[in-house]
Amino acid sequence: MNNVDPNEYTLGFVDYFMIFLLLAPILFGFLYFAFYVFEIIYHRNTKKPLVVYGNIIFRKLSDVERLSLERNSVFYQRLKPKYKRYFEHRVVKFIERREFLERDIVITQEMKIQIAAVYVQLTFGMRNYQNPLIEKIIIYPNAYLSTHTNEYYKGEFNPALKTIVFSWADFKEGISITNDNLNLGLHEFTHALHFLTLNSNKNTYVLFKESLYNLFSSFKEEKLGQELFNSGVLRQYAFKNQFEFVAVLLEHFFESPQDLKQKFPSIYVKVKEMLNYNEKIFIS
Repeated sequence: MNNVDPNEYTLGFVDYFMIFLLLAPILFGFLYFAFYVFEIIYHRNTKKPLVVYGNIIFRKLSDVERLSLERNSVFYQRLKPKYKRYFEHRVVKFIERREFLERDIVITQEMKIQIAAVYVQLTFGMRNYQNPLIEKIIIYPNAYLSTHTNEYYKGEFNPALKTIVFSWADFKEGISITNDNLNLGLHEFTHALHFLTLNSNKNTYVLFKESLYNLFSSFKEEKLGQELFNSGVLRQYAFKNQFEFVAVLLEHFFESPQDLKQKFPSIYVKVKEMLNYNEKIFIS
């Protein structure tokens, strides 16, 4: 007969489970820190984020809403099926997190989808795609009179109020005509993105900021800026200030990419780095 020491205790399943619960926060904290450090190293060496699309659960549009997206977004039309799921998920999340305000116009779900699609297109190469500086989107039917300047505007971004304003007629024209390098939605959303990157240390925005800084530096050292100005590739409004330059440049990048790539390949590459835009991965 075996003698059993009454002081001897054998660990059971419940004990191991409790130990796991106690150690799990430390383990996950270590793994998160390791991933954070590795991503910084990866980012510094490759000029792109380690992970962009990590969804497990996807939000979906209805069949009618998806048809509207397909009909109104050329960018979405060209995506591979896998990436259409990510795009659609981001459209839903963008709409959910914004307040849409009407000014003498009725805002429909289709309009919200079209607005969201332009924003998602701009930020599709970014993991941190939500912009906390955009909380409200105000829609007017046409150009509106500003109470601050007493002038008419087609659109504007106000970082203090975290608001973007659009003239719907001009927004719609911007997405309907895809080769004139005039896209009000891309223009104003770029202002918001540019402004956000100035004060953010997230890898997504650091990449945008560093690539943009390198681009501006190349203008000074290689006289590239003067060449770009003399070429007439970008409309004169681009040279009003740095914010307008970036907004007009991104309009051109999305609507006439081959023109920009052919005439100014180094600028084209910098914009791709800014947005982590790689059409070979997600464009069909």
